[in-house]
Amino acid sequence: ANEGLEKQGCHPFYESVLSDPFVTESTVTYDPHRPVPGESFAEVLLRTGKLAEAKTEGEEVFPTTEVLLQLASDALPNDMTLGLAYLLALPQVLDANKCFEKQAHSALSLQLAAYYCSLQIYARLAPCFKDRCHPLYRADPKELIKMVTRHVTQYGHEAWPEDLVSLTKQLHYYNERLLDFTQAQVLQGLRKGVDVQRFTADDQYKRETILGLAETLEENVYSIALSLAQRYSVSRWEVLMTHLEFLFTDSGLSTVEIENRAQALHLFETLKTDPEGFHKHMVKYIYPTIGGFDHERLLYYFSLLESCHCADLGKYTIKPETHIRLLKKFKVVASGLNYKKLTDENMNPLEALEPVLSSQNILSISKLVPKIPAQDGRMLSPSALYTIWLQKLFWTGDPHLIKQVPESSPEWLRAYDVCVKYFDRLHPGDLITVVDAITFSPKAVTKLSVEARKEMTEKAVQTIKHFIEKPRKRNSEDDTQEASDSKLTYADALHHLEKSLAHLETLTHSFLVSLKTSEQEVLRKYGDLYDLSRSERGKVHDQAVAMCLDGLPLRMIEQLLQVAVGPLDISPKDVVQSAVGKIVSALSGCSADLGGSGDPLQVLEGVVAAVHTSVDQGEDLVSSEDLLEWLRPFCADDAWPVRPRIQVLQILGQSFNLTEEDGKLLVFFRTEAILKATWPQRQVDIADIENEENRRALFTELLESSHQEAEFQHLLLLLQAWPPMSQDSVITSSPWVRLMTGMLTRCAAENKDGLGNEILKICRSLYNTKQMLPAEGVKELCSRLLSRSLLLPALKLLLESRDERLHAVALEHVTAVGQVNDSNCDPELLSLLLDAGLLAKCVSTAFYPHMVQHLLASPQRGPWDAEGLAGHLQDAGHVAEAGSLLLAVRGTHRALRTFSAALSAGRHWV
Repeated sequence: ANEGLEKQGCHPFYESVLSDPFVTESTVTYDPHRPVPGESFAEVLLRTGKLAEAKTEGEEVFPTTEVLLQLASDALPNDMTLGLAYLLALPQVLDANKCFEKQAHSALSLQLAAYYCSLQIYARLAPCFKDRCHPLYRADPKELIKMVTRHVTQYGHEAWPEDLVSLTKQLHYYNERLLDFTQAQVLQGLRKGVDVQRFTADDQYKRETILGLAETLEENVYSIALSLAQRYSVSRWEVLMTHLEFLFTDSGLSTVEIENRAQALHLFETLKTDPEGFHKHMVKYIYPTIGGFDHERLLYYFSLLESCHCADLGKYTIKPETHIRLLKKFKVVASGLNYKKLTDENMNPLEALEPVLSSQNILSISKLVPKIPAQDGRMLSPSALYTIWLQKLFWTGDPHLIKQVPESSPEWLRAYDVCVKYFDRLHPGDLITVVDAITFSPKAVTKLSVEARKEMTEKAVQTIKHFIEKPRKRNSEDDTQEASDSKLTYADALHHLEKSLAHLETLTHSFLVSLKTSEQEVLRKYGDLYDLSRSERGKVHDQAVAMCLDGLPLRMIEQLLQVAVGPLDISPKDVVQSAVGKIVSALSGCSADLGGSGDPLQVLEGVVAAVHTSVDQGEDLVSSEDLLEWLRPFCADDAWPVRPRIQVLQILGQSFNLTEEDGKLLVFFRTEAILKATWPQRQVDIADIENEENRRALFTELLESSHQEAEFQHLLLLLQAWPPMSQDSVITSSPWVRLMTGMLTRCAAENKDGLGNEILKICRSLYNTKQMLPAEGVKELCSRLLSRSLLLPALKLLLESRDERLHAVALEHVTAVGQVNDSNCDPELLSLLLDAGLLAKCVSTAFYPHMVQHLLASPQRGPWDAEGLAGHLQDAGHVAEAGSLLLAVRGTHRALRTFSAALSAGRHWV
């Protein structure tokens, strides 16, 4: 009750004296049966202290400050007069601030604090009577606060005694707080979501709130924002700028309404005083919110910059006054223009102009473009404008000149004739651009016949010859513009178009016709690419390289180079060398567009195959020696990973019948690459690998020094890179057996299962190769695996062999297993046992039920014939097992699979 001090608490006796006081209910109702409320601890403590002080006759003074503060805090909500009396009794006047700061911030509590300070100041300046009540305490508190405040503010702090300076500061502080609170109450009444408590205490929030209030169209709120800004020293310029930003961005007003309101409020009289700040805010906050098609608002925006003297501020490529002139013209002739895109330094202005160009406005706009900068900083030329318009005119038509988009060759030629009439507006370089866009673009290839394109080019040639013979009159400004915008002459343009004409003539060549009419999409694509190339050396070279990377025949590439208008000075050898360079770049980790799959090794295989075919056909274009020469630096560079270098060499070795010396060199490169990656200290030369004996010696040396899994992996690569070695009479001398034995004995034991799987993987990689282990080698390796308790991979190796003796060894180990678990059995092993036809021989083993379950669980029963397996069981004397298997295979319920039923089924079905 009244904890917020919203009302003045008083004793019921004085209730009629005050307006709307707070009276405690317990003090109003007198009930004889209700016990008297007990005294508070603070009251008892104060009385006791004063009694003790009286007993010592004042020799021991009782410290009353904390007790009086507590009594005042307790009394203020219920009896403000009593609370004030407690505070006036404090020994130190300023200690009362502790009590006031604890109270809720209300108008009443802040007034009480100011009243307390006023009483204390007045009492010190005019001491009170001691024998009777001074009129000071009967004065109206509000009038007293005003009088004392007015009196102390007339003079500086130095005019007052030291003890009054602190009191005057406190009085000023509470007056300010009261004013803040009153203003905050007004804000709260506006229902704008203002936090009154925070507004009173937080200066940053106060500033943001005032600026936020300025973002309104309500006159009373706007006036309050201005008065608050003046009261709290917030810049009036900032408030007005915020209001202007609001008008542009969120007010929803039209440009005319914004202009009228800004004039009515006299915004710019103040905003003009800081042109730099005005320019900064306009550019940063207002310009981004204006749409590029809103010419009216953009015009007003630039008019404000001009009128507020911002023309010399910022880095303008176009001055505000120029913007104003341009916008006034564009509003009339090109209302659909995105003006912001047109003047954006990071965009091509011609792209913004192209959608709005027509025969009706091209002349007007051509007079404006010299004031518009291009991306390179130079001003646009009318010729550049006509360049993009003529392309648009030809391909999409015009409501007045070409009313319908052409469809037939005669219609396209008539459209071209319309365009030719404007060629005299083009600089030579731009004329080339237009003719190329019409005759050598993807649209031209699909929509125009070759004959039509040739006729168009011939007309352009005749037009240029006419320009050369009869130069048109130009003024000096045109001459200067042309000299700065174009380095090409009409003679250059004539040469360009004559080459275009020669290129178009080649399109009738049988080779090109076969490409463009081929059923293969890739060949048609290359036919179109050649068509668009204009026989330009760079484009033809890139196309030939792309064809090479796609694995197309070298003869086809040679024909392409022969057909093109020359001289190009490009040979098939140059093309293949460039293609190999791209592949090497991709293998080296650099970005390179290889087309197709993008896998550089697959692409290399295609290139090598094409070269191989060319050599086999007797074409003297590229040799295997050339390929080796281009790839040798990559293969010999140990900065790149080993595996791709080995694969490159293997691709070469598989495709060409290399000479003995080349073969040795390939083996040497492979060996050197592997050794540099893992044994960099071991220098290898060609003598180390020139024969099998030396290779064995090198292998033995490296094997003895190997202890890590990575080293054994590189030994594996080494054996794969070398030619197969002859079979040893002693199987333990086989390099493969020695390698895997070394892995088993020297690699870390904690990954034993992974090691076994790795051995299995290596052996499988040798299947169906010249290096495949013989049966004795498999048996020896399995014994090593079994010695390391690696039964599962050992059984798989034995069963994958086609040797019956190894199957028998596997069966012995299967029979010896007492319990089947994950360490000695998996689905792959069960499949191998069934594949080997060992079901009947495993009946007595722990594996048999698992084999049957695996057979039944396999989809479509896998590759196994259930009836055939049942027959093997019966032949081996296991009639009941055979019958049980057939019952299960045929879906008989488990409850019906009795022993007698199984016997009967075995005798009946098998």
